[in-house]
Amino acid sequence: MSKSATFQTKQNTSVVIGTEVTMGTACLAAGTTLEMPVTDYSFSEIDKHSLSVAPPRTGSGALTQSDDMVKWQRHDRMFDISLSFHATAQSLDRICLALFGDGTTPNALLGSMPSVTSYQHGVANIVPVTLWFENAGHDGEGVDMHFISCVCTGLTLSGDIGSNGGVVIGTATFQTAYAPVQSALTFTGGTHTLLTAHTTMMNMHDLTTTTLDSEDLLLYSFELAIARPVNRIGFDGATFVPMGYSVGGYEVTGSLNCKRDGEVDDAIDNTAGMALDIDTGVFQITGEKVFVDEAGISMDDDGWKQSIPLRFTYDSAATSNPVVTIGTAA
Repeated sequence: MSKSATFQTKQNTSVVIGTEVTMGTACLAAGTTLEMPVTDYSFSEIDKHSLSVAPPRTGSGALTQSDDMVKWQRHDRMFDISLSFHATAQSLDRICLALFGDGTTPNALLGSMPSVTSYQHGVANIVPVTLWFENAGHDGEGVDMHFISCVCTGLTLSGDIGSNGGVVIGTATFQTAYAPVQSALTFTGGTHTLLTAHTTMMNMHDLTTTTLDSEDLLLYSFELAIARPVNRIGFDGATFVPMGYSVGGYEVTGSLNCKRDGEVDDAIDNTAGMALDIDTGVFQITGEKVFVDEAGISMDDDGWKQSIPLRFTYDSAATSNPVVTIGTAA
């Protein structure tokens, strides 16, 4: 048998998010899809599994194991996908829609979310998504890989004026309990947003306002992290597809790295929740009630800086007040 000449590279792979109609069924070829402006990505292998092994017997034959004593642990498998991408209007809106159900700017994560806490196999639901990786199958060229009914578990936004040209980078994480599929897949006849449509990016060099507790800050870098747990529920005895998912509440944290000065001191001296506003004139991140969690000092040669870890909460009314909003348009 000859050695295969097939190989894969990231440069030969596009990544697409597709809106599903029914949980457990991939996005239709004529569905609504968005090509993501990815800079990096990773996903679980298609044959990810762990072995479950029965204990050895005592007596004669105790040191051997039959094939009946070793099985793939398929009933509880979860596949992980991670996408790092340029923070554009389209990419942020789509990830926010998958993560907390608001994909229209300003994307608001309300205190009462998630509005739906469980998803059922075979039932109409547009929240889980199909993630499609071009030419990512084992056979390479022309054989794609897609992950069905992926649930977004987290989003991290990181911006640093001294890195990546100032472009804010997003990282979205997903999980699915459905085994990946290797097959050729094309999107035709639907609404497909190409990579060339991502023309406006959030950039630290465009910052117009950064305020905490109404104090003006000189911001060097920031991070915002939104996370929630997702759990697989049950399995089908024949195919081991899940009965559904359950999801938990959101935890929203972040951090600022600013010039250390009197304005910073006034802001971090507040023991109550306060407002945060990071604004480029197009993109905007706001928190209504954020708390400082153990600020620190970085004594750098180019000037002392203040690190400000933050925890985001909502103000009073959970059903109407957001924990955080991510705006993507002026």
